[in-house]
Amino acid sequence: MLQRLNSSACAVIELLVFSGTPNPLIHLNHTDAHTLCAIVGSTPQPPPPCRVVGFTGWKLGDGTVWHGVDSIDAVLLRQPSFHALGRTVREHVQTEIELKGRGCAHSDEETPSCPQHEKAPADVCGVARCDSSACPCGCECGNATDPGVCYVPAHASARPRALTCASVPIIGPDDPSKVRFAPQADDGGCFVAKQSENNCYDYATDIVTNTFAQPGRGSGVCPKSQRPCVKNACDDVRHAAESDGLAWVGTQLPSALPTEGHYVSLHIWPQTNFHWLRMDADLRWSHKPGGSPVRNVDNNGQVILDPSKADVSPWSEHCGYMHVLPSNVSIY
Repeated sequence: MLQRLNSSACAVIELLVFSGTPNPLIHLNHTDAHTLCAIVGSTPQPPPPCRVVGFTGWKLGDGTVWHGVDSIDAVLLRQPSFHALGRTVREHVQTEIELKGRGCAHSDEETPSCPQHEKAPADVCGVARCDSSACPCGCECGNATDPGVCYVPAHASARPRALTCASVPIIGPDDPSKVRFAPQADDGGCFVAKQSENNCYDYATDIVTNTFAQPGRGSGVCPKSQRPCVKNACDDVRHAAESDGLAWVGTQLPSALPTEGHYVSLHIWPQTNFHWLRMDADLRWSHKPGGSPVRNVDNNGQVILDPSKADVSPWSEHCGYMHVLPSNVSIY
């Protein structure tokens, strides 16, 4: 449904492109903001792109995301605040726009939004699986016997989720069999309820901070207001993460769960940004691109079995794997 927007909703636009640090903001003058709102008000909103990490569109002040509309791209690409961005970011965005989001045809695997505290009957949970997608609303994913089964949780929290998620840090399990791709249940559902305040590092370490955590910041490598904390290079981010309590494993893909804790994978967009993925109990990998939803697929819509081979471009440099014991890690 088309709707008219106040120009204030088009004055500051979030460029959805980063994972480790907050996204850049594009500032429009009154004339361009009015023009942009007029275009949006007369254009049907397109479907989301297939890409899950990297440039996925422009987020307006009303929360809508626009991608693949030539007239909108033209207004935003000419803004001085866009041209002030680093060359690699500008080139990535312009390339994706030229490719029209790659024109991919696979279905979007984004976890559906569930009403808080929704309960699902056993017959709904029992016939579903979470091997490659989320369980139905109200179900939880995986148990010690079968990490891919959906089931009705034995106990539901009576406290409002928003109150729970404000009490940070919320630390995930040290038991690797309980680290699952189940965004609605993971850490009390706080990666959903506080989606915009937690990034790939929060999700990979399985610790909700509501701070868009940066490697090294929790252990005092840099001031708590600094983003990023260290240079975007493999060695720098690795050493900062080690300072936070993570342990280097190497470059060989882990083939089994650790005795305690879980594995994470570090990726670098050279000199630009960092990204982390997390190994879950089923030996598959999931991730949370910046303030976007938790995902279990790469940019090609493929379930991630080997992060070094997954398409998480433009994070083109795979640094290797680290081990996380959530109860022994300090991030901020």
